Amino acid sequence: MGVPLSAAVTLGLLFFLSVGLNKQVAEGCRCVQKDLHQGYCNSDTVIRAKITRKVSNNQLSEYHIKTIKTFKHVNQKKIQVIYSNQDSCEAYLENKEYLLSGYVNNGKVFVNSCDFVKPWNDVSLDEKEFLSRCQQRGCNCGIVPILEHPV
Repeated sequence: MGVPLSAAVTLGLLFFLSVGLNKQVAEGCRCVQKDLHQGYCNSDTVIRAKITRKVSNNQLSEYHIKTIKTFKHVNQKKIQVIYSNQDSCEAYLENKEYLLSGYVNNGKVFVNSCDFVKPWNDVSLDEKEFLSRCQQRGCNCGIVPILEHPV
């Protein structure tokens, strides 16, 4: 009798786990995270910024920032706030410096987890060189896209 009960309990647990995992997959963010080349060339904005404060409003997280360096931006207005939709693709940012790519919608800069989002301390020398060259020459800066090196 112990074996059938144990098997039933195991089956029940597996069922509930699979339902939970399926829900997570169904609600998960559906995109491929950009590398730096994609993040630079396919975005409206690329900045180095320090997150100073987060405010959550309805469906948006509002991040107040101090822009340290603007590598690319579609308009000349200084960016002081960036937004991230509170959905499965939300970019979760802490109070530190980041290299961020994003897009402009109705005058607001948006960033999500599919964009290039990387703590500044983790940006490699090659990536910094890429930013410097492409800021001067645009996306045809003659550098092979920066990809993560396999470990």
